[in-house]
Amino acid sequence: MIDAFPIKGLIQFCTALAALLVVAILWRFKKAAEVKYLIILEINIATWAIFYALEFFSPELATKTLWSQFSYFGIAFIPASYFYFTTAFSQKNKLINKRNTFLISLIPLATIVLVFTNQHHHLVWEVVTLSAERNMLLYDHGTWFWIFYTYTFLLIVSGIYNLFSSIYKFTAYYKSQIFILLIASLIPILANVIYVSKINPFTGFDWTTVSFVLTGIIIAFGIYRYKMFELVPLAKKKLLDTMSEGVIVINNKGLLEDINPAATTIFAITKKEALNSHISSVFKNYPPIIEAFHRQSESTLSLQIGKSPAIHFYQVKVSPILKKKKVLYGKLFVFNDVTSIRRAELELQNTNKQLINEIEKNKKLIDDLDSFAHTVAHDLKNSLGSIYSSSEVIIHGIEADDKETVKEISLLIKESAGKTIEVTNELLKLATACHHEVEKIPVDMGCVFKNAEKQLAEIITQKNVQVKVSGQWDSALGYAPWIEEVWVNYLSNAIKYGGNPAVISAGSQKINDNKIKFWISDNGDGIALENQDKLFLKYTRLDPNKASGYGLGLSIVKRIVEKLGGTVGVESTGTKGEGSTFYFILPAC
Repeated sequence: MIDAFPIKGLIQFCTALAALLVVAILWRFKKAAEVKYLIILEINIATWAIFYALEFFSPELATKTLWSQFSYFGIAFIPASYFYFTTAFSQKNKLINKRNTFLISLIPLATIVLVFTNQHHHLVWEVVTLSAERNMLLYDHGTWFWIFYTYTFLLIVSGIYNLFSSIYKFTAYYKSQIFILLIASLIPILANVIYVSKINPFTGFDWTTVSFVLTGIIIAFGIYRYKMFELVPLAKKKLLDTMSEGVIVINNKGLLEDINPAATTIFAITKKEALNSHISSVFKNYPPIIEAFHRQSESTLSLQIGKSPAIHFYQVKVSPILKKKKVLYGKLFVFNDVTSIRRAELELQNTNKQLINEIEKNKKLIDDLDSFAHTVAHDLKNSLGSIYSSSEVIIHGIEADDKETVKEISLLIKESAGKTIEVTNELLKLATACHHEVEKIPVDMGCVFKNAEKQLAEIITQKNVQVKVSGQWDSALGYAPWIEEVWVNYLSNAIKYGGNPAVISAGSQKINDNKIKFWISDNGDGIALENQDKLFLKYTRLDPNKASGYGLGLSIVKRIVEKLGGTVGVESTGTKGEGSTFYFILPAC
């Protein structure tokens, strides 16, 4: 049997080398907390195995006992390393703190001290004997050994519980990793039970070190088979849970496998409510998400969430998740908040609309001025030509002392100058109504109408015009000087196109709580229906043979009233003697 002891020692040396090989494999993943504790676990196993091997290569009881004592530098901290490994993997990070580390380390530290002082109290080993036949130490365990054994058992069971709880906490992707870890965790427990219960076929030989290395080898297999620790929960937490973009994973059955905090905030749901729930219930208010899930290919969609003014816009990328052999596992939804971009686009669109409106206004103004120039250029030319020609006749009349001719020509000059002034005034009114902005306040319409009458008092008296006001005036919002100009235009047209003499009536009526209609009627021949649409266009004369002018009056009225938030119109049957009614509508006070 003496030939057997080197084999057992070599087994332990190989075990130590295997543990260090596992450490080398895991080292590239050392930034993950769970891998860090797994590395510590394997180093403790290697420490135990090395000193255990030296124990087999030592022939004397004292030397073997010394190496056995040194092996506890590895043995004592294996339970704590395993517990912290599973705690970190299952994301119970709150348990990993200085206080708990101190408490958990008390028993391992006490065990090391008691092991090296065992000859004084025999708490760890009551009796240690050497089996010459097997070249191994045989122990009668003391009280502290069973205390440490219980401590070890509790931490290992707690670690296994951590892994079991992770099955329900993590998504399907991680479940295969968890099952590998559970299988790997049960092997050392079985080996240790065999050793302690003495049903070991090799009495006194502890297979626990070998089993822990086997655990490490199985985990190393998991690294390459399932890419463990490349997408472990900790990495997922650091990546997905800190992303500002919402992320949702839905399996091919339509169940939510995962959702990050950003997504729970977007949809105002909790992770507990969402996980393992069907997409049709979680997103019943968002049909585009359900439709995108059922599409076969990768897609992008725009999503609007919330109500104004707290509305948010999202650009959603939907990508298929494929397993090996391109089997569809599910869909990945990534929600990117583009609210600021969308709002900027809307503001830019509004700005463009305003710019287009301004361009249209300026274009209309240019067209107006061009049309006006063509319309009145001839009249202005004739008036100015008459003034120029008349000035020469006046000179000859003065030289000939022909006072009658001078007087007649002077009246002609006055008339031509008056026409020029009239054209200029109408152009100024049009420009003012187009470009000026005023504050709208309650207007005393009775006072405004009287002021308009005063402006036309001379012609009213000359033509024996009758002006009647029907009832009390209603009050509206507007700008008095502009509204006075409206009444002057309406009155002057009623005088020009009314009967002989003209009989004019004016008044107001409330349309509803928000609008007031002001009107003026005459007793003229009326306006044909086909001509009514042309009345408020620029440079349109009601009847050039009946009254002079340049067709700007009603155009100015329309501009003024629209600037004040109102509308204009005319009512007439076109029957002689029934006259016409012109009106304008303004906001009520």
